[in-house]
Amino acid sequence: MKLKSEFVLRNFADKYIAVSVNDSADESNAFITMNKSGAFVWELLQNDISYDEVINAITNKYDISIDTAKADFDEFLSIVRNAGMLYE
Repeated sequence: MKLKSEFVLRNFADKYIAVSVNDSADESNAFITMNKSGAFVWELLQNDISYDEVINAITNKYDISIDTAKADFDEFLSIVRNAGMLYE
């Protein structure tokens, strides 16, 4: 899986916002906000990466269980899928 290249992440204070940079941005109106952990996952998804590789990266960076990492990542995936930001 990988994020579509027409979406970029911008940092504003302590929030991160992913927005479309192509001409159809007005049509899709897709943007999401996230915290620093979400931005970490966003950066991972800039390259083609497997689900398990993301889970391993999350558990290595943060002191959380695999179950928590999966639940959090599944929620993140649901959001970016619904926004049309992900290639799978």
